[in-house]
Amino acid sequence: MSDGSQTDLHALVTFRLGDESFALPVAAVREVVPIAQLARPPQLPALIEGILNLRGVAVPVLRLDRLLGQTEIAFGLEASILVMRDQPPLGLLVGPVDAVRAGDSFQHLPMEGDNSFNGSLVAELVSATGSAHLLSWPHLLLEAERDRLAEFCARTQARLAETQVADTWEA
Repeated sequence: MSDGSQTDLHALVTFRLGDESFALPVAAVREVVPIAQLARPPQLPALIEGILNLRGVAVPVLRLDRLLGQTEIAFGLEASILVMRDQPPLGLLVGPVDAVRAGDSFQHLPMEGDNSFNGSLVAELVSATGSAHLLSWPHLLLEAERDRLAEFCARTQARLAETQVADTWEA
């Protein structure tokens, strides 16, 4: 798994979250999906905004503003979902994606010590066009949260599979 180290910063996905810019290594992101209708089944864990049905795969979508402890943002039609390269896949609800940029187009100013929750903020990236906070995807979630999300994903995928089987009987 990517940890935001210098070895995987050849390309970065940059995006907005409220008034701030953030970046994640492309190596951590499987795809970018425009904002979509999310299922919100009962007893949805607080960490999850909803479930995205991505080509028959149930993808829990997490709000990055909640993960970072920021004030909740009102996401509009310009918002995106970053589908991460996890197994099972997880999505991050973010603001508009600005670009995929070469990592060497930024000056990297590493964060000293643990200046963010669980070391999730790796560096400040500075370029001629502005700055962005570089995030480490593996550090945004605690191991216990990842375990609970994996269990939730398995249950949700099983329910989605049952629904798809039921749909084929109706046709």
